[in-house]
Amino acid sequence: MPDISSTIEEAGPVTRTLKISVSPEHVRGRFDAAFRKLQARAHLKGFRKGKAPRALLEQAYGEEIERDVVGELIEEACVESIREHGLDVVAAPRLVHQELGEGGSLSLEIGVDIRPDVGLKDYRNLAAERLVVRVEDKHIDAMIDALRQRMAVLRVEEERGVVEPGDIVVMDMHGFDGDSPVPGTSGEGVVLEVGSGRFPEDFEKQLVGASRGVRTPVTVSFGEDYTDDNLRGKTIRFDVTVSEIKTKILPEIDDNLAAEAGLEGVETLEALRERVREDLSARARREAERRVQDVLLGRLVDAHEFELPESLLDETIHGYIHELGIAHGSEEEKSPELRASLEGRARRSLKAGFVLDAIAEKENLMIAKEELESRIRAQIASAGKRSDEVRRHYSQAGAVAELRRSMLREKAAQCVFESAAVEEREVEESKVADRG
Repeated sequence: MPDISSTIEEAGPVTRTLKISVSPEHVRGRFDAAFRKLQARAHLKGFRKGKAPRALLEQAYGEEIERDVVGELIEEACVESIREHGLDVVAAPRLVHQELGEGGSLSLEIGVDIRPDVGLKDYRNLAAERLVVRVEDKHIDAMIDALRQRMAVLRVEEERGVVEPGDIVVMDMHGFDGDSPVPGTSGEGVVLEVGSGRFPEDFEKQLVGASRGVRTPVTVSFGEDYTDDNLRGKTIRFDVTVSEIKTKILPEIDDNLAAEAGLEGVETLEALRERVREDLSARARREAERRVQDVLLGRLVDAHEFELPESLLDETIHGYIHELGIAHGSEEEKSPELRASLEGRARRSLKAGFVLDAIAEKENLMIAKEELESRIRAQIASAGKRSDEVRRHYSQAGAVAELRRSMLREKAAQCVFESAAVEEREVEESKVADRG
C-alpha cells in the first residue's frame, strides 16, 4: 500500500473533493521521528537530556506533537494528491474532515477549487472607438489658473477682522454633541480656505462673517450616511475662534507668470499656453487609450461565461473590503450590503484574469528571468523608504509567481490591444462624460 493514496470526486464545475488515506506505517514513522527529535532536546525532571522515556514525553507533549505531525501530514498529502491528479488549483485547499484512526491511519477530506474552463473565444481584431477629448481654450485657461493658485502669495489682513468668502483663515475649533466633546473634531491652528469645500458646506458658509478673536458657534448636521461614526446622524456644534485672516494674492496672467513657472524653454505667455496645450493633448490621448483598453477587456469579459470558484470570489471581495480600511472581524466587514456592492467588480476582475491567462497560454507567452528581475528591481527602486518592505515581500513564497502571472496577463492584454481594429475620433469633453 502506498504511503498516500487518494480518490477524486467532482463537487461542481470548478470544485473537486479529494479523499485521502495516509498509511499507518507512514503516520507512525512521522510520530516516531517527531518524538526522537523531541527526546534529544527535552528536559524532564529526574532525567538527563535525551534520556526521558517516550511514555513521559507523550504525557507532557502528546497533544502538541500530534497537532504538529498531523498538520505536516495534511500539507504533504494535499501537495501529493493535487500533483497526482494534475489539478490546477487556484485557491488554498480546504480541510473538510480529518480522522486519526486508532491503528494510526489518517483519513482526510479536502476541498479544492480548480481553474475554470474558459472556453476561449476570438480575442483578436476586436472593434473599438478611441475618443480623444479635444483640447480647448477653456481647458488651457483652467490649467493656467491652477498654476496661478499655486504661485499665489498670502497677505495677512491686519485691518480687516471679519471673514469673507475666499479668505484663508487660521482657527482653533472644538466640536460638541450637546455638552460632550466629540472625538476627532478639535484642532488648533487649523488652516482653511473658506469656500474650498475641504470642510462641510454648512461649516464654511457659517464662517463667513465671523470676527477674528471672537468665539463663533457653527452648527452642522451630518447625514445618516456620513462615514465617521462619531458624527453620523448627529448635529454638532463647533466652537470656532479665528486667529488670523489671510488673502490670496494671485499673479497677473502675463509673460512674468510664464517665466516664473519654471518650465524649460518657456519664457512668454504664448509659449506657456502652447506647452499646456501639448501636455493636455498628451494626457487626453493617454486617457483615450486607457478607455479603449477598458472597453476591449470589458467585451472580452462579457463574451465569456464560466463558473468562478466561490472561495476565490470571497477572497477577492475581502481584499477590496480591507482596501477600504475596514478592519478584519468588524461588523462592517460582515455587512451583506457591502459584499453585494463589491461582488460585481470582483467577478469581472476574476473573469478578466482567467480570460487573459487563457490567452497567454494560447499565445505561448513567457516571462524571461531577466524581465522578472528587472520588474522587481524597478519596484524596489520606486518604493523609496519602503524598499526593504518590497524586498521582504518578494522573499515570501508565491510572491514572485504572482508577479509573473501579473506580467503574463499584461502581455496577453497587449496582444488584444495591438490586434484591435480601433477608429479614432476627436470629441468634446461632454461626449466622453456621457459614456461614463
